[in-house]
Amino acid sequence: MIKFFVLVLATVSYASSASVSDANTFVDTVFREKMPFLVKGSPRLFPYATIADFKFKVFKTALTNRDLKVNMTRGEIRGFDNALQRAGDCQSPFLRDGQTIISCNLAVRGLNVTFTALAKGDTLVAIWKTIWVHVTVRDTVAHFEASAPVGRDGTLRTFLINDILLDVEYDSDLSLNESRRRKFKEEIIN
Repeated sequence: MIKFFVLVLATVSYASSASVSDANTFVDTVFREKMPFLVKGSPRLFPYATIADFKFKVFKTALTNRDLKVNMTRGEIRGFDNALQRAGDCQSPFLRDGQTIISCNLAVRGLNVTFTALAKGDTLVAIWKTIWVHVTVRDTVAHFEASAPVGRDGTLRTFLINDILLDVEYDSDLSLNESRRRKFKEEIIN
């Protein structure tokens, strides 16, 4: 994901807007036109970026179930090319220490992760099941700040996501009670 934000740095080549409207236009241009082109040009990000495999266990909650062992594999993050969009107006650009500063909130939309997972222990019959797991980013806002000396290339000063909200869905082949369903989702999100 860090490489994605490094691409943002490459797109911030000018930041000398004079009004809120100019700042909005600049940010829209970066994230609607420049970003998709750069992401699509990177085989590490497009059509998807990968997530390393990981494992976790959800402990049994009753005599009628076993510890659930899960191996999350083939994690693919999709949507980097158009995940960021301006949310509302940017702040009016200002000059600080000889640099023009643009600050804006961005909505994170359309970013999703898919996994193929192996799970065993959702029932008393101890067999491995291959299931899908889908994670979607929702209602998430990032703060973006770029700066540039007048007439020179800019840099990304801040890209901050305070709380990323995720929805987790999984294959109906996985049979979990409410407590284990909640723990399963927590393990994936954390």
